[in-house]
Amino acid sequence: MCGIVGIAGPPGRDPARHAAVRRMAASLAHRGPDGADDADRDGCALAFRRLAIVDLEAPAPPFPDETGTIWSVCNGEIYNGDALRAELAARGHRFRTAVDTEVIPHLYEEFGSGLVERLDGMFALAVWDEPRQQLLLARDRAGEKPLFYRVESGTLAFASELRAFLELPGARPKVDPVALARYLLHDYFPAPLTPLAGVRKLPAGQLLTWRSGEASLRRYWDLAGWFGRGEMISAREVAAEVDARIGLAVRRRKRGDVPVGVFLSGGLDSATVLAHLAEQEGPGVPAFALGHCDPAFDEARFARATAACYGAEFHELILGESDLEEGLRRVAAGFDEPLGDASTVPTLLLALFARQRVKVVLSGEGADELFGGYPTYAADRLAEGWRRLPGPLRRGALRGLGALLPVRMGNNGIDYLLARFAEGAEHDRVERHHCWFGSFAPARLARLVSPAVRAALAGDAPFAAAHAALAGKRLPDGLSQLLYTDFTMYLADDLLTKVDRATMLASLEARAPFLDHELAEFVAGLPSCLKVRGATGKWILREAGRRRLPPEVLARRKRGFTIPFSRWLLHGLGDRLKLRFAPERVQARGLFDPAAVSALLDAHLARRADHKKALFTLLALDLWCDRVFGEGAAVPLASPPGRDTAAPAASDAERGVA
Repeated sequence: MCGIVGIAGPPGRDPARHAAVRRMAASLAHRGPDGADDADRDGCALAFRRLAIVDLEAPAPPFPDETGTIWSVCNGEIYNGDALRAELAARGHRFRTAVDTEVIPHLYEEFGSGLVERLDGMFALAVWDEPRQQLLLARDRAGEKPLFYRVESGTLAFASELRAFLELPGARPKVDPVALARYLLHDYFPAPLTPLAGVRKLPAGQLLTWRSGEASLRRYWDLAGWFGRGEMISAREVAAEVDARIGLAVRRRKRGDVPVGVFLSGGLDSATVLAHLAEQEGPGVPAFALGHCDPAFDEARFARATAACYGAEFHELILGESDLEEGLRRVAAGFDEPLGDASTVPTLLLALFARQRVKVVLSGEGADELFGGYPTYAADRLAEGWRRLPGPLRRGALRGLGALLPVRMGNNGIDYLLARFAEGAEHDRVERHHCWFGSFAPARLARLVSPAVRAALAGDAPFAAAHAALAGKRLPDGLSQLLYTDFTMYLADDLLTKVDRATMLASLEARAPFLDHELAEFVAGLPSCLKVRGATGKWILREAGRRRLPPEVLARRKRGFTIPFSRWLLHGLGDRLKLRFAPERVQARGLFDPAAVSALLDAHLARRADHKKALFTLLALDLWCDRVFGEGAAVPLASPPGRDTAAPAASDAERGVA
């Protein structure tokens, strides 16, 4: 993992362009504390920050080909780098290092843009073809590594994080109102949107080609094409194949010249990763877990028992309220885009804790989206039956249950889950799924935003990104639609964003075996009945783990990796939020209606409702606004797409319109 930046523009060498690239790279020093270098080429400047994992003494990229006319930078790891190196060496290519990403400019020589299909790994890469004056950008299949870009005035700038774009000459950041609305609905920014107007996120599995001031996009991989393609074999054979493929994915992700550990929760996914790694490496695998002083949120006891089963070297970090305060401060200072996911706080603290002992960790991201692990998948079936009941009966039942159940402010208790179910149950399958995952359903969002934002959103379709993700996809059933949606949106733009930013702030590399693309393709092809059975999610993954996992791990239900934010608000944090969201401050910021924000916070503090998700989403955004625009400062809004002549208009695809 590293940080990459670059600017391509008119031919020739440009000292101002070179200086800007160096400033951009310096802003990403946390992503690569082990080295830095840059290259000022004809028509393009590239720069790199290195976190050394393989060939620790090697120089930092950019790497050229033998002719010195093809240059590349890459953030990530290429797991088949050794095999590609051997193949290229047999064709006459020469290498200076053992670094896996040095294969990229040589692959480009041989295969052009087709090089991406040959890569097995997590990556965000750039290749500058000097003779053709052409820039190639590409992002890995699942979106583990980030890549942002801006096309303006005949130049293209790219970077691993948004903060780098603030270093460009004359940077005057504005917020994209459409992106803001998507964030409030989803708690994250669905690709290609970002909070900064004019800056786009390259979607996972896509490739961008820039030449003569024009950019074009091509999708080179799509999980949708694999659903329903599996062969008809017995469940026992499927379980054995899943187990073997996970073992292979773990083996591939051990590659490196530094120690490798595991992020371990009390659940099925990380326990599966640990079981395979321990089988391959033997006792003593470093395992890192979080506990909470609040027993309702503490999973350390489960993780400790799992680690003991495999002789892992167990390390636990117990969090109290003061630790969460420090974690929130670090998130506010370090995350370069708002993310309405409270688990960012413990994830960052765990990454900092693990970095004291290892430089690489394996994690369980991707299992829920591939195997069907979220309770919302079972809830979807319930909602389909619920919607067949008469409307007055549905509304009366929900009001009655809501009045009987006290607001517990706990870890997703029945009162909270019922409220979430009610908010989304009346929508169609795709829309209610996003209502359940996000914070502000359209009706609530319309009441929340300021008149200026509301005017900018006139005619906007709130669920445009959600429907666009499925447009033109031939998926076999409703569960497949939800799995695909979560893989391409929630996983890529929330979970993997969280893990990347948190681990990179700690200069730690995280690798996700479940996102091995061959494993993902195989699992996507399995019938839905092997993924969710009744209320049991990840059924086939549990079957695959029966030989190697303790029964209590196989039986454990899905728990969110989060913090006691609801209760924390009732203590000291709530008073500080009352100051942060004071009506005059909200009014000055210009994004929201002060009365609507006050009503949310007051209802929570009075224990009338649990608004933890909504309040964290607003808090994350406001902290980011402080850092980018100034403490409590007004936020400049970009004109709606097509009306702002200072920035390129967003296409329908960029806005999430099918």
